[in-house]
Amino acid sequence: MNPIKNILACLDLTYIDPIVTEYTDFLVGITGAEKVYFLHVIQEYDLSGKGGRDLPEDEEIYELIYKKIKKEVHSRFKQQIPVGIETQIATEDAATAIIDFIAETKIDLTLIGRKTGTYREALYGHKILSGADCDIMFIPEKSTHNIKKILCAIDGSKDAEVAFAHAVNLSEKSGAALISYFLYDTTETYFPATTQSSASIHQERLHEKYDKFLKKFNRSPEDIICHFRELAPSENQADKVYETALDENADMIIVGATGDLGTSTTLLGNIALNFNNIEIKTPLLLIKNERSKRFLWF
Repeated sequence: MNPIKNILACLDLTYIDPIVTEYTDFLVGITGAEKVYFLHVIQEYDLSGKGGRDLPEDEEIYELIYKKIKKEVHSRFKQQIPVGIETQIATEDAATAIIDFIAETKIDLTLIGRKTGTYREALYGHKILSGADCDIMFIPEKSTHNIKKILCAIDGSKDAEVAFAHAVNLSEKSGAALISYFLYDTTETYFPATTQSSASIHQERLHEKYDKFLKKFNRSPEDIICHFRELAPSENQADKVYETALDENADMIIVGATGDLGTSTTLLGNIALNFNNIEIKTPLLLIKNERSKRFLWF
């Protein structure tokens, strides 16, 4: 697991900015990140016809926005680390400009505000998730600056190990309890669990798999509560993960965004994508891996 050194917080000059800024401050205090960038990208089409509306020139717009963001950051971001404030005008797509900025500045984690009932922000975040070469965290409107419980979705795969390593690290740094959501596909079992005997053997092997998974992190099933969930084609597993997080009063959800996120058929990859379609009130951290990085979905 690579340490989180550089964090990017995306701002859009709306009511979500103070929430994202304060959560960034909170998260830096836990992770020990070394530098934070606050970025706002202006869509060029938002400036079209500006002459008719007697708006300032580009240089003045840059200055106005920079001063607004600087004032917001200085009032809400208290961590004593280097801070970069950036404003750009995107000639095509703002998400592409953010993805390029992430690559150029070697960002490890990007924070994006998650509004409720808005389509544009969800799509915008999805594009960044699919194309950015870093982990992505969505910050809902009512995020609390406290982590007492973390729920991590796993499936026993190598990709799940990457996400779980981050969950263990954040758990240790924040003092939060760690809960796992173990998703399994019965089509991958040794034989159909059609009898009581075979069902018992299946459950035994499933728990053995989970035990083996935890041993890689020097943990045992007694240390971490686990919710075992059989994959059901008719269910949206993102909904189930979120319901479990609410039932457990989790303050953060962590999922490994595995595979190519434009065509992913992996269990965790599908969960990561389906979270884009539901409204959440819990911060969601999606951990990327080498196969899911720089895949342009749009």
